[in-house]
Amino acid sequence: MRSEQEIFDDLAALCISKGYIHAIAHFCFRDYVVRFEDELRPENMARLYSKSCLIRTEVTTLIGLMMRAPIDFFLPLPQTISDYIQRSEALLEELHYALAPTFANSFGKFIREPIFYGGESAYSFQYRDLAPLKYNADADWLRRRRGIDLKVGREVCRHVAALLNDRLMETLLGLKSRPMAEWTMLSAFAFSCDELAARAGQPVESVRAVAEAFATPESERNSTFTSLHDFKSAYAYPLIRKGPDDFLLLQPYGIAEALYETPFYWMCTDNGYRQTALRHRGEFTETFAAARLRRVFGAHRVFQNVEVFRSKGQAVGEIDVLMLFGNRAIVLQAKSKKLTLPARKGNDLLLQADFKAAVQDAVDQAMACAELLGDPSVTLRCRDGRVVPLAQRPRIVFPMSVVPDHYPALAFQARHFLKAEPNERVVSPLVTDVFALDAITEMLASPLRLLSYLNLRARFGDKFLANHEHTLLSHHLKRNLWLDSDVDMMLLNDDILVHLDIAMAVRRDGVSGAATPDGILTRFEATPFGRIIESIEDTPSPAAVDLGLMLLELGEDTVDALNKYVDRVLALTAADGQLHDASIGISAASSGLTVHCSALPNQEVEARLRAHCERRKYLQKANSWFGLALGSDGSVRLVAELVGPWQFDAARETAWGSAPAMRPMNSVFGKVGRNDPCPCGSGKKYKRCCIDR
Repeated sequence: MRSEQEIFDDLAALCISKGYIHAIAHFCFRDYVVRFEDELRPENMARLYSKSCLIRTEVTTLIGLMMRAPIDFFLPLPQTISDYIQRSEALLEELHYALAPTFANSFGKFIREPIFYGGESAYSFQYRDLAPLKYNADADWLRRRRGIDLKVGREVCRHVAALLNDRLMETLLGLKSRPMAEWTMLSAFAFSCDELAARAGQPVESVRAVAEAFATPESERNSTFTSLHDFKSAYAYPLIRKGPDDFLLLQPYGIAEALYETPFYWMCTDNGYRQTALRHRGEFTETFAAARLRRVFGAHRVFQNVEVFRSKGQAVGEIDVLMLFGNRAIVLQAKSKKLTLPARKGNDLLLQADFKAAVQDAVDQAMACAELLGDPSVTLRCRDGRVVPLAQRPRIVFPMSVVPDHYPALAFQARHFLKAEPNERVVSPLVTDVFALDAITEMLASPLRLLSYLNLRARFGDKFLANHEHTLLSHHLKRNLWLDSDVDMMLLNDDILVHLDIAMAVRRDGVSGAATPDGILTRFEATPFGRIIESIEDTPSPAAVDLGLMLLELGEDTVDALNKYVDRVLALTAADGQLHDASIGISAASSGLTVHCSALPNQEVEARLRAHCERRKYLQKANSWFGLALGSDGSVRLVAELVGPWQFDAARETAWGSAPAMRPMNSVFGKVGRNDPCPCGSGKKYKRCCIDR
């Protein structure tokens, strides 16, 4: 096997060949264009995750190497372009093998492959729409020093994609009337500032300022790009100048990414403004994270810059963003450090130092503050003087660390570098970025749904191997982020992302398709289970939160059984107007649920439900038991919860006796004999109880 550098040098020589840009245009058309009719479907997107497609980091590498010499737009013969394509693919494949980690590598060398091939953290529309927010406090500097308005930049990104889509159709139709020797897809990526300004409805001078700011300077030859992980100016300057007012954009994703990333580096070259830019960057992360959590939990439950005091006013901690909901809390710490270029090259010490500054320090702070929330001697106060009400100490706290930028192989590095000691109250921390937080809060837009994801993520996250958080979220939306106890590890390929990709594109880009993937959010919408979840998903009472989280962990067969039980008690109450209930054991959680339906007054319902739950909890020797009172129309009237380890009680034994073990809810579809104990837990034989139900 040849060395990585030998392969890279051969690739560099190929990329400055005469007319090589036409080969790159072929790759961009072949591997990035999604074809669909009417609406976007998973099968349309699936090809993007094929191993035969070049990923964006590979194509950007080709563009960056091409930019090391003056670009030649000469159109070679078709056979020459075909040779360019085949040689490029062969060298990139060889390069991948050379990068593949071995056990003989240090960890730094081992991680270079996932850093390069790990995929993107953000959608292009996230980069596009978040850029003006990220630099809102720097808008004056950008206007004075660079002459650009990022709100105009946002519209440029939005409309250049639509313009190039039309240009692509024009190019394809035009090929039919041209000889094959003149075929090229390069014109599909060309535009002028005049036509883009007209398309975007923006002044042409403002559009031209954006194009000039993100176009490769004529003098730029990216001379420092001499090895694979060196800086590529193609990331910072994705537009290629073709004429005085004509540009090429080979990757529309690139202009959105540059809009989000590049201005920070401009500001860092201004020594007098650098610290201000750094401060604004951190403030953006905090403010954005708080805004997304407020969208789910409500503004009155989310607090920024919370200081933690012990008695006598001693400050012992500070929380960037705190969310309080029922007996759950989120402690979020934001950091604005990045993975540096030397670390990307595989330096072990620098990798760990960067991770410590970007993630570990934030996690340590989040874990420490999460522990403090359980201390009855501490009080909370926002930096602006507002007191944070803490009516009850959170039973479960979710620590989070959030970074504002694409941090390559973040999930992979967190698995290997992160040190944390969770316990029964403070769970394993979630390490992510603003883009994943944006997607999570977009798709899981109710408190119960989001808390369920965080709960499952903390319990099973280490058992899933995935490139980034979006993959886990997409899997959760389809099948719930749950693993049975007999599964040690599950690898999630990136192709499962197609479901989330479509939903986000529909919601943010107006694409025609399914705004919600078929899965946990849709499968039980019109069932009793779905109506129960909908009734309690915004309710902050601890009992409702605990019940909801337990219900959202149930498997599909179990939910079907619950729906049958609820339908039955509702039908019986509707028929005779009497009180009816069903009790269901959930063995995996050493818990259970009693569903009660009647038209009795609330006070009497509560007393009867509590008594029933106390009896059932004791007889089933459960550690917890839930009671759910429904109205005759199926609406939730109240939720009760009994919690505490089972203990023998002589008086209860005398009063209640013993009962046959209740069948766990997830086995109710198993074969039940006529003389077997009834699955409802009544203690009667099946033939004398629920056989007709």
